[in-house]
Amino acid sequence: MGKSVFDVASAIREKIKNGTYRFGFPIPSERDLAETFQVNRTVIRNSLSLLTDEGLVKKIHGKGTYVTKTDIDDSVIHFKGMTELLKKAGYDPSSRILNTQVRKANYKFSKIFNVSPETDIFQILRLRLGSDRPISIENTYILYNSLKDIEKIDFQIFSLYDMFLINNIRIQDIRHVFSTTRVHNTEARFLETEDSTPVISIEITSLLADRSVAEYTEALVLPSFSKYYTDSIIKNGVYHINSQSF
Repeated sequence: MGKSVFDVASAIREKIKNGTYRFGFPIPSERDLAETFQVNRTVIRNSLSLLTDEGLVKKIHGKGTYVTKTDIDDSVIHFKGMTELLKKAGYDPSSRILNTQVRKANYKFSKIFNVSPETDIFQILRLRLGSDRPISIENTYILYNSLKDIEKIDFQIFSLYDMFLINNIRIQDIRHVFSTTRVHNTEARFLETEDSTPVISIEITSLLADRSVAEYTEALVLPSFSKYYTDSIIKNGVYHINSQSF
């Protein structure tokens, strides 16, 4: 009897688990998988569909199928990812990278990251969408040398926290500062809203165990998509209250 869809999905799942198919990299093509498992491509396609539903892989048009599952479970950062939050709210999450660039820290970011003004900083400008509707603009800054081959990373596919994970960068704490502002010109156009529309402004600072800054993000979120919640846990007898905005 030939292998079933579930047999093939299980075999691919095991290869992801043992590192044969590595996180952040594409798995073999459908044709190669069909030859490996001695099944037709319909079985492979259906198997990958199951793994996609599990969040283990993601098919990127024109690029292939990538291993995208992570095992981030830091109880200290008991936050849900934006993708999960959007799905729970009934939206199909996606994002669009508007720009990436290397720049100098200068005064502002030298103070945030506690580095020299001449230090290289990597900037990621992202538009977050839910069911193709603009939700937020996120301007993220990290130290250029914090991630290997940072300019080759496709942040359209992988989140910054995915890349932190595979580079053994463990976030210990995340701080949020909320305020309100208005968007104008380019920002208003990206969010498909009128000039001078009020939005929620969020400054996000991610800290390592030594209290150094791993990431600093400035996000502008449309009020209709903004919800603030707290998430409480008890760890080692200490009551922690975490918060997040969506």
